[in-house]
Amino acid sequence: MLSNFTELTTSLSLNSTPGHTSGTAVAPTYTSPSLESSTACETPSIDEDTDGTFEGNSSMTAHTMFASEFLEQAVTSTSFGQKMSPNMRNALASLRQMVQLQGRQTDSHENKLVHQKPVPRGLSQLPLPPTELVVKLLRDIKGRQSITFMRDCVFITVDSFTDYCRKVFFATEEYSTALFIIVNAGLYFLFQEKLVMDASAKKDYLEYHHLCRDNLETALASLPLIMPPKRETVEALLLGVTYSISNSKFTLAWQLNSAAAAMCQALGWHRLQPSEVDETSDSRLASFWFCYMQDKSLSLRFGRTSIIRDLEITTPRRFGNITHMSEPWRHVTALWIQTGSVLGDTYDHLYSPEALARPQEARVETARHLADRRKQLFKGLQQISAALKADAGVTIPGRADSRDQDFQLMMVDMIIKSAEVSHLACLTLIYRALPSSPGVASSFNIECLEAARLAFHRHEDCMDLTSDNFFAKAGYLRWTLLYDTFAPLVVLFCHVIETSDHDDLQRLCRFTSSLEAVASLSLAMERFHRTCKVLYQVAALYVEAKAQSCEQKDVDMSIIGNDFDMYLSQLGFISPQPHPVSGSMPLPTSGMPSPDQTSVQLGDWFSGNNYIMGLMEEDLLDFDAGLNPPQFQPGAQF
Repeated sequence: MLSNFTELTTSLSLNSTPGHTSGTAVAPTYTSPSLESSTACETPSIDEDTDGTFEGNSSMTAHTMFASEFLEQAVTSTSFGQKMSPNMRNALASLRQMVQLQGRQTDSHENKLVHQKPVPRGLSQLPLPPTELVVKLLRDIKGRQSITFMRDCVFITVDSFTDYCRKVFFATEEYSTALFIIVNAGLYFLFQEKLVMDASAKKDYLEYHHLCRDNLETALASLPLIMPPKRETVEALLLGVTYSISNSKFTLAWQLNSAAAAMCQALGWHRLQPSEVDETSDSRLASFWFCYMQDKSLSLRFGRTSIIRDLEITTPRRFGNITHMSEPWRHVTALWIQTGSVLGDTYDHLYSPEALARPQEARVETARHLADRRKQLFKGLQQISAALKADAGVTIPGRADSRDQDFQLMMVDMIIKSAEVSHLACLTLIYRALPSSPGVASSFNIECLEAARLAFHRHEDCMDLTSDNFFAKAGYLRWTLLYDTFAPLVVLFCHVIETSDHDDLQRLCRFTSSLEAVASLSLAMERFHRTCKVLYQVAALYVEAKAQSCEQKDVDMSIIGNDFDMYLSQLGFISPQPHPVSGSMPLPTSGMPSPDQTSVQLGDWFSGNNYIMGLMEEDLLDFDAGLNPPQFQPGAQF
């Protein structure tokens, strides 16, 4: 892109020799929390000898370390380094840190169970919420459709949960760790829901919400590595998954769900025949398919193959009637299952090592087929959405409280709109596998860019819809923006880097600004906001450096531009381009990349995208370049 890379390399090589020049591949590392402790509940320290966890297909190499040292020399040892603005210096420093984080063992603080308590005399000695309050909660959810049992505990019936609570609160014998997890997880989500719906007792609800959280984390940390396959153990693991996702502990969620998936298969739940299943009472369907959906989504997020393989499944693809939902909601859960299948196929057939080795034509055909499947699923969701809104009595049976009904209707609308954001994010990822459109100066085809832009638009709709309800907004951010592989962010960032598109730069700015007010939601949200801010400001400064280099033939800015290129290519966001030995303009390209180059670039981009989403579990330096964001007119088209 920007020239004279060779000259700077030569001058720096006279001053120092980088210490890392190995060609060994370096993958991003994420340390997973221990689930093996059955007695002590102290947070384990980081073991420096622990091997890093593999994450995704990547051809990013140990040249990343050379790149960081290269930049350090550029900033401190060359003439233009002394003239570099604080904005530019911070942008390059942030990119350098992103690159360095790929190759080191990191403290997975966000995946540790930091609220666990010591249990020297067993879980039964831990305090519980008042029995009379729990009984009141259980009576309340029998008279209405609870959001908790429509989303967080969708695979457990209210009747089953009531029975579990009875066994813990009125125990006549020792209960299992799994049962303790189910009860505390369910109450954790119910108290969270009541915090929003009943402000009169907010202080008490918050206290017991935190109490159940502490009990839940303590019990999860007490799970043994090897557990007998039982229904309640599967349900406990899945509630641990839900809790982990709700708190942006995605590595922990993947671990717990993988254990649940293995247990489901050990119990034979993937091979159930229709004649074996009583859909009115059999919870195996709901538990298995919930586990299946998380398996597919988390595996795509981490760039790994899923545990549950579709070719092994004979179980009917429906939740059954055990959730006692209205008819439209049962259709929604059926669509969720099919969505999981598309997510699994997206990784297997577009981004896995085997898929990247296929001919480009075959991969393009598969991408088109997957996009059509995804669109059909979303069309079905839109039809169900209309049915839900047309008959509020089906969605909210027997409730006279208008505020409660308004909240429930808003949540229904929120679920549908957030599903559209997820749909567009998935389409963006699928379309990314298509070659760039002819005549377009971008690595991304028009369909991919349009899907990404529309995802940003729908995100703004979701933020507006939940402007008065932090509970709903938190649910959207945790289960959609942080949980999904939000490819639109990286797609538009890379497109701006390639084309200096001002409109897309504005979209990045608006997206980043929309997250500022909710950054305090969690440490993961704060880190995601910081990552988005870094990407936006890097893009803005890169465009500035590129423009000055081309228009003013500024050699210093050209060299800085090369530093940007170097880091961005190490992150998989742009492809290394040949540069002339002298001059300030890039060499003309010979045309479209070869199929082999396209596969490598696609694999690098997928790894870089997953890596950026994983940065919410890392510490970025405090980066605040102080840029003045572009001013936007109300109602601007995007």
